[in-house]
Amino acid sequence: MIDALLRRPHGAAEAAADVVRAAAPVSVLVAAFTFGWVEVAIMMLLFLGALIARAATLPPLVDALSNAVLLAAAWFAVVDLYSSIEWIDLATHFAVGGVLAALARVLLERWDAAGLAPALGRPSVASVVAGALVGACLALGLSVVWEFLEWWGHTYIDDGVNVGYVDTLGDLAAGGLGGLLAGALQALGRSR
Repeated sequence: MIDALLRRPHGAAEAAADVVRAAAPVSVLVAAFTFGWVEVAIMMLLFLGALIARAATLPPLVDALSNAVLLAAAWFAVVDLYSSIEWIDLATHFAVGGVLAALARVLLERWDAAGLAPALGRPSVASVVAGALVGACLALGLSVVWEFLEWWGHTYIDDGVNVGYVDTLGDLAAGGLGGLLAGALQALGRSR
């Protein structure tokens, strides 16, 4: 995994993905000098996600899009866009749920966990459904962890963090749907 983090980019597409990824440590520094420690923690989570995406050696376009989604999600939180644009919270949970489920699936495949490595050949309905279900499960599990963090942040750090029954269920549903779609797309793409 360390070798994947330290490897040089191969081609313009990988270099472009690394340029998008470079925004993560820059965002940490900007947050450190402009905002408070909560915003720095958010940007550190972004940086962790960017490093995991690099270690996963995703296809360059998927890598760049993953980093862009995580970057947008972090900055939306820092500038409090979630409270001023109602629909952006669910859209972001959908996108981040898909990205994180896809990353988790790639890593699980690499570790050959649960026999997730794709079979070659034409995709079957069963393989796409199984991929969608694995993606949904991964996204829902990760979404629950995120919602616990939101609750903890609201309870112990800043009561301005938006929590509540409707918000939590909507966030979980959006993340799960994002993972469902990402898992189905991965199953289709991997079998080709």
